[in-house]
Amino acid sequence: MKQFHLIIASLSISATIFAQAPQKMSYQAVVRDSANILVTNTTVGMQISILQGSATGNPVFVETHTPTTNINGLATFEIGAGTIVTGSFSGINWRNSPYFIKTETDLNGGTNYTITGTSELLSVPYALYSENTNANNIPGFSNLSSTKNGTMIVVYTSSSAYGFTLSTGNPTWFSQGLSGTTIGAIATDSSIVVYTSSSAYGFTLSDTGSPTWYSQGLSGTPTGITASGNTIVVYTSSSSYGFTRSNSGTPTWYSQGLSGTPIGSTVNGKDCIVVYTTSSAYGFMTSSSGTPTWYSQGLSGTAVSGSASGNLIVVYTTSLTYGFTRDSSGNPTWYSQGLSGTPLGIVPK
Repeated sequence: MKQFHLIIASLSISATIFAQAPQKMSYQAVVRDSANILVTNTTVGMQISILQGSATGNPVFVETHTPTTNINGLATFEIGAGTIVTGSFSGINWRNSPYFIKTETDLNGGTNYTITGTSELLSVPYALYSENTNANNIPGFSNLSSTKNGTMIVVYTSSSAYGFTLSTGNPTWFSQGLSGTTIGAIATDSSIVVYTSSSAYGFTLSDTGSPTWYSQGLSGTPTGITASGNTIVVYTSSSSYGFTRSNSGTPTWYSQGLSGTPIGSTVNGKDCIVVYTTSSAYGFMTSSSGTPTWYSQGLSGTAVSGSASGNLIVVYTTSLTYGFTRDSSGNPTWYSQGLSGTPLGIVPK
């Protein structure tokens, strides 16, 4: 019997909590046969299990998928959107870590799983980890959700968002009407963003210290949201939007058109976020003069995954790898490196 190998290529950390839709995580894996040859353009059967506590722990969620690998042997799907075997993805309490992901694969597209691999989920998506509460006991409202940071809380509904924080020392509510279908929210240490099918709304302190809502229309279909430090990025099928403070301290939205189909994002802990598509990567970071700026980089080959460590972010494709960081003068810069052979993985430290 032939043996086949599954290599986990990417587990996106840009997953989102949805206000009125299932939770999901983007997932990619490269499939190879016993001769280390890519298994391309083939429908495979996969079973995904989320294990709690250890690599042999109890499964809290199990589902199956039948993705089709592309020309590079890459299988892509969303955990949380498959055929459920047991459990509920939205019911996982991510605070009860550690969690492990077990993958089982049948190359023939069935359920005779002969390939098994387990790895620890070292980084839980923030939007899944953050506490969201059911506020249906508030009179006059239903289907409420909330998200918070250390200094403010936002409750959002299908049509409005309500920020609660201190204003000149007095606890105060600040309301904001929402346009479009509410999708979800995310928080950083200094701001909270709620986004819908057509707009994004940032709640934070203005440059004069007043709690304020800042709105931004979205072009394209919202795909993901992620955060790093005091920066939040919402990206759609055609554009990316960064929310942070300008060099004068004013909370501002910064937009960037995207080329190609968005695949995912990766962040470091230094207010730097990279969104990458099938053909390009876009780094959002302050320039050497302190101005938040998008830095684009065309990609050669098919984008596979990305990772971060310290001040470094790397995105790699089937033929090249690209590093994003500051140069010796403090300027954010992309550095490319050709790859010999087929990429197998990435390891941050």
